[in-house]
Amino acid sequence: MEQIARRFVKEPVRQEKGGDSSRAVNLLGVTPLDFGSQENVETLKENLKKNGWKVLSTWAMGDDLEILQKSGETSVNLVVSSVGLRAAKILWEKYQIPYVIGTPNEWLAEDISNELETVIIQHSGIEQQSTIADQADPAIVYLQNRIQQDAEITLIGEPVTMGSLAAGIEKKYGHAARVFCPLKGCEALLGKRDKVVLGEEAMEEALKDSKIIVADPLYRPICPKDSTFYELPHVAFSGRIYL
Repeated sequence: MEQIARRFVKEPVRQEKGGDSSRAVNLLGVTPLDFGSQENVETLKENLKKNGWKVLSTWAMGDDLEILQKSGETSVNLVVSSVGLRAAKILWEKYQIPYVIGTPNEWLAEDISNELETVIIQHSGIEQQSTIADQADPAIVYLQNRIQQDAEITLIGEPVTMGSLAAGIEKKYGHAARVFCPLKGCEALLGKRDKVVLGEEAMEEALKDSKIIVADPLYRPICPKDSTFYELPHVAFSGRIYL
């Protein structure tokens, strides 16, 4: 995705403010390993559509290279998983397209929509003197307005999708949640109660005080026997075993 952004995305033809591009967004980091079937991708797009957004391109499920080449015509990008972050940085460096981080699930889509609008307005105000440093701290929507107390629910998985789900659970049900991420180098995408946990033994130790766990079914054997376990299969972890 980074190399597609670097080599193939065409320089945008800047339109007047208020044109079709002002409510268009690219989804970066949409992979079968994180999102499974195309149906799940269409749900993300529909959640944004309900909030007045047009998805110009999806990186990279359902769209071909010709569509991706036109990605520079949007006013903002949305990084829906950590895989899309490097492409977002390149599109910022090349064409000063700002980006927001978060997965538009049904509970968080409105918050993400509001943040996309805010970023567009802020960027248009500084566009003439914009530099790469201006996007040093992109908005991570799922880390905003989180419940600051001990977590009742633990989610395991990729930081952006699981962080967005955790934020959605807190917003919908009012119960604090945390994310354990089994991937290296994701600390910047995690909240204060979240953490990177590498390896089976370390994850088993980290889960000892967990009462409610949401994770791929392959994690069940290392979860406390008295915990409540909700299955959320992940293709990159258990393949198609549970799908």
